[in-house]
Amino acid sequence: MNSYQIFDKENHIKPDIDNRDFENNHLWDFGWLILEPINIADDQEDEKLLSKRLSPGQKAIYFFWYLDGQVTNGGFIQFYFNGYRIYLEAIKTGLKLIGDDNLLNLLDRADHLYLTNQTKFEKQVKVDKIEPLYKEITPFDDLDTKYYELHEYTMQLIENYARACPEEFCNLV
Repeated sequence: MNSYQIFDKENHIKPDIDNRDFENNHLWDFGWLILEPINIADDQEDEKLLSKRLSPGQKAIYFFWYLDGQVTNGGFIQFYFNGYRIYLEAIKTGLKLIGDDNLLNLLDRADHLYLTNQTKFEKQVKVDKIEPLYKEITPFDDLDTKYYELHEYTMQLIENYARACPEEFCNLV
């Protein structure tokens, strides 16, 4: 078990969220509503400590947001180039929790492609040049396109999960 999968219930972070906001926000606005108050780590070490205080559902939104931010801004190549693979197991655990088999399968395909081309990534990371990867590893293009088709559905699954057990995410006030 990696450190991102530990949950210390005694120190669970449960922010207060207005019940009307919880009921009236949807999809990305809802996601940010439940993510923003727990998105408080300043660096990777803080994040390891913070992660222990997040419930499994909170981790699902927290780590999915990393994936989404990277892939929607620069594709899976950017996700891997920027070192976000360290969160892959936490992301996959969250996707399993919310029942998103489609994105799990896509992540497995992307990770296989990354591992097949890992030395190319390492070479480009050393010289801090991402552009050659986009030209050399074009199969990521199809995976990026598929991601765009799936990511809204993933956000809906996160919302459905949070609405089914709000006590895991917040105190409604």
